[in-house]
Amino acid sequence: MKDELLIAEGGIGPWWVRDESLPHKPGMTYDHLADLAKRGKIERHTLLRGPTTRQLWMVARRVAGIAHLLERCHDCGAHVSKKDRSCEECGAPFLAYRDRNNLGLDDSDPSQGEVDGMSSFLNDTMILNTTSKPLSMPERKSPEPTEPFEDGVGSPQFRAVQRRLESTLRAKRNLTVVVVVLVLIAIGLGFMAFK
Repeated sequence: MKDELLIAEGGIGPWWVRDESLPHKPGMTYDHLADLAKRGKIERHTLLRGPTTRQLWMVARRVAGIAHLLERCHDCGAHVSKKDRSCEECGAPFLAYRDRNNLGLDDSDPSQGEVDGMSSFLNDTMILNTTSKPLSMPERKSPEPTEPFEDGVGSPQFRAVQRRLESTLRAKRNLTVVVVVLVLIAIGLGFMAFK
């Protein structure tokens, strides 16, 4: 029993694969996650989180340490080999992240400013006397928004290409129908001329 607990504890780590059927499953080690990627259990569009994503959910093709195992560069999206140690296009290194205790979160101390908000120990009167600031949109830092790199099935670029292809196929089908109708009319006129 003790050995089984040690094995189970040894498999726990700071990496998660999104699985709605098992939402409370503990994290796994990098080696286990890399093995899943190598065996094809993780695809480019699988949602992952771990030390290199700062524990935010991200598609696997953009996760440093995993994307290269799926033959993509996490930084520029270029096609790479699983054996490459860095991207030939942008030079991004492909590293393994085996530290089980590093969650990839900021290690800085919390802010020393005033607490902004309410305590869970306020009574009803204190809650009703609180004031709040209206929400406002944050200011944009750059004049033009930057679009994230997307090349998947749901991306706007893919949909634009798909619409163009459908339009071309529709035009081709319409032209084929027109040509067939014209050929039938010509054949009909030819028969009428011989009678």
